[in-house]
Amino acid sequence: MENLVHLSNLTTFGLGGAPLRYFRPKGPLELREALRQCRRLCMPWRALGGGSNVLVEDGRLPFAVIHMEEPSFAWIRRTGATRLRVGAGARIVSLLAFCRREELEGLEFLAGLPGTVGGAIAGNAGARGKAVADALRRVWTMTPDGRCVVSASEELRFGYRHAEFGEALLMEAEFELARGDRKLIALRMGDCARARRDNQPIGISSAGCIFKNPPGCTAGALLERCGMKGRRIGGAEVSAEHANFILNRGAASSRDVLELIREMKEAVRSRFGIELELEVRHWPAERRAA
Repeated sequence: MENLVHLSNLTTFGLGGAPLRYFRPKGPLELREALRQCRRLCMPWRALGGGSNVLVEDGRLPFAVIHMEEPSFAWIRRTGATRLRVGAGARIVSLLAFCRREELEGLEFLAGLPGTVGGAIAGNAGARGKAVADALRRVWTMTPDGRCVVSASEELRFGYRHAEFGEALLMEAEFELARGDRKLIALRMGDCARARRDNQPIGISSAGCIFKNPPGCTAGALLERCGMKGRRIGGAEVSAEHANFILNRGAASSRDVLELIREMKEAVRSRFGIELELEVRHWPAERRAA
């Protein structure tokens, strides 16, 4: 366990204050102990992977953070002809490299995404009409009381950019893929990664897409039609490349980002009557009494 850790150093947005407790378990036993401490102290907790797709507010955070980043949670191994078992802390880029080398297809659409396998599953990441849930066979989770539970993917409630694990914490996952040609797999991965590079801001602090796409259209297109590209509040700016991205230009505060999100939602609501829903996960700070 470590304290006085600021999540601004651990998130792709470069934002975030200090949690009540910070745990970086080296394996299931330390994970069980972290959950035990949270339960004993009646302290809520949140799991952190690669730090993408999360907007953490500045200031004191009213929860503990369990960071699934150690090598004991970042492994990948083959368990059958077309089956992989993967630790939740494994990086997406590492998983795709493994699939390419082992000539397994089915996850190419993830190419170009940052973060970890656990984060991709929790957000049911997807593109081009495909999603992580399509290839997922089962998961291993740990409940707050330290029990390990194995669940088939059919038992989980997957939705658009969402998966429901209740109060359990994801530790491992198993994927069912298909045999493929290494060169074709590499080509498809390259196409997906290139499409993201060509249409999304790269190399600037952000958390990925801010809003989910509403039915029948994309959030980025709606925001662009509202003239939101380039809109800036403090150090936070709507990307000129993709209007569904907010960039941290180096001095943004979480307040800047939240105010920009409020303006973006209001612009789309006012012009189109559509209520945009956050895709990025919002972790609020402690509210001080007035």
